[in-house]
Amino acid sequence: MRSVGLLPCRGQPGAQAPPPQNQRTPRVNNIPPEHRDDTATVVAGGGLVGATTALALLQRGSPVQWLRPALSTPALPDGYAARVYALSPDNLAWLETLGVGTHLQHGRIGSVQAMEIRGPQGGLLELSARQTGVPQMAVIVESDNLQLAVDAAIAAAGGDDRLGAAVSAQITAIDAGDSGMAVSLDDGVRLNTPLLVAADGANSPLRALAGIDTVGDSYHHRAVVANFECERPHRGIACQWFNHGEVLAWLPLPDRHISMVWSVPDSRAETLLGLDDAALVAMVGAAGDHRWGDLRLVSRPHSFALRRQRAQRLVGPRLALVGDAAHVVHPLAGQGLNLGLRDVRELLAATRSARDPGEARLLNRYQALRQHDVRAIECLTDGLFRLFKSPLAGYLGGQGLSLLNHVSPIKSQLVKLALR
Repeated sequence: MRSVGLLPCRGQPGAQAPPPQNQRTPRVNNIPPEHRDDTATVVAGGGLVGATTALALLQRGSPVQWLRPALSTPALPDGYAARVYALSPDNLAWLETLGVGTHLQHGRIGSVQAMEIRGPQGGLLELSARQTGVPQMAVIVESDNLQLAVDAAIAAAGGDDRLGAAVSAQITAIDAGDSGMAVSLDDGVRLNTPLLVAADGANSPLRALAGIDTVGDSYHHRAVVANFECERPHRGIACQWFNHGEVLAWLPLPDRHISMVWSVPDSRAETLLGLDDAALVAMVGAAGDHRWGDLRLVSRPHSFALRRQRAQRLVGPRLALVGDAAHVVHPLAGQGLNLGLRDVRELLAATRSARDPGEARLLNRYQALRQHDVRAIECLTDGLFRLFKSPLAGYLGGQGLSLLNHVSPIKSQLVKLALR
């Protein structure tokens, strides 16, 4: 048996970062005996990837125990929320099969029909959904819109009865053996499971408990996000500018609105966040070449730190990592959530119809299926960021964009990559 004990205390080497200040520390809840099932897969994590994992297991009829904070998702604001995701058509279609689409507020979702990618010195690459005969390249959806829809789909699938009350106890030890894994919680409850799925975020406590190291580093950049209303229609075009280490993206929302994501050095992020509305609008408009005319700020900006991180292993004995627990990439390609959802899809495919979903050969199959995709996206996003950070390489990269713009087969392959 392999047993791992408590995580280090905060302040000690290897300690995990404290939770964000805008999140409440959840209350501990015991798991009712009627909801304990030694054959159930245990899913740990209350974010979108964890919730979707629990939903997918429910939909295929598998027993599941979901450990997640008892925190409610706030109602959607009148305007658009600043935190959005670019969701690929493949993942959107999969979520539809889980019943999520029924509960989405579709009038708040933007459709990406085309992309314009600009480098320094005027380099331009244009991509369009029409190049591959598909309706759209991606959709832009608010995080809370998607989370509320997944929560509603779980309730519609009987999750309130089959999953029980939210369980906020922390896992303090895991003990994996040939026949299953014992999961100890800090409220004294002990669960037995054939498979533990860690969807507990970039600072994953479960990854640390399993002794799985990560590789990566900080970009020393922050993504500044805010929403604007445009003077002219954006026609569903997502715009991106690479400019000497900074990456600016304008993502289309309905009704001439855009969501801005601006990757800038830490010190510049502080400057942007300190600007008044008029100064910020002027700076964002100039950085985007006034592509859609005058802008009007409709949400105050905020920011989050950017880093590159990948778990050295995606699996352990009776353990599978998914989502940010497995990998974190630069958001310039909009692939963070898409990678996490593909993790869930491949994990479910690898364990479909298995009597023992935690069997080593099945988890190794999942790892093999995911490693290429994860490393390819990491290389793409990290490579583009570092390429355009250097003035000379950025200039050459910009010229390369213009050359690619005239090579239709390569452009079609890039569009197909975005559709996954």
